[in-house]
Amino acid sequence: MDAIYLFDGAGALHGPVILTEIPGLGAQMPSNAIVLPKVLAAPKVGHVWTLTQGQVTLLPDFRGTVYSTVDGAQQQHTALGDLPVGFASVPRPSAAYLWQDGAWVKSATYLHARKTAEINRGCELSITGGFWSSALGSAYQYSSELDDQLNLTGVILRGEESPYACRDEQGQKAFLLHSALQLRQVGDDFTLFKLQLLQKANRLKQQLDQALSDGDVAAIEALSGEDPQA
Repeated sequence: MDAIYLFDGAGALHGPVILTEIPGLGAQMPSNAIVLPKVLAAPKVGHVWTLTQGQVTLLPDFRGTVYSTVDGAQQQHTALGDLPVGFASVPRPSAAYLWQDGAWVKSATYLHARKTAEINRGCELSITGGFWSSALGSAYQYSSELDDQLNLTGVILRGEESPYACRDEQGQKAFLLHSALQLRQVGDDFTLFKLQLLQKANRLKQQLDQALSDGDVAAIEALSGEDPQA
């Protein structure tokens, strides 16, 4: 039994269709219609029937939005058949992924760089977030932003007693008199505090480097990039 199909601009067949009867003229065959000897089987998922050089052929159908395998950029694809090299039919999940062996996979190099930056930032925030010293006989908190570090160095280099700002355990800030020796002790406590943070951050980055060398994405993701002081 004959079947009528319509073909679109790309050559994909749609149907079978029943033509509309026009009174006095009968069924009119549009210019994009073709008569086939029988009804075609339903195409498998992701494919369409097309008429190629007079032969009915099943082709992959990736028409629509496709994605560059280089950077994940979107592009509209209009042709039937296999996708050209350099394009994927699924979007790139994030910048942490690269195209490899026909699929998006997490990039160890990208994750390593991001985690390294997180560790550096966490270390920096800890260093500049304040520290405690018992130079006055009980614990006080001292500010450690870059300007605070320079101010502390300045008063230490004077070698004289000086009022210096700190906070007690209740958070009350006051300029308390420090002897030259006490100021130096505050400076030494900060140096030790900073060194410990830098050493911990370095250990974390060494673990990251080893995971990258091993190509172990899971290990890179599992390593915390949070505040190294925690």
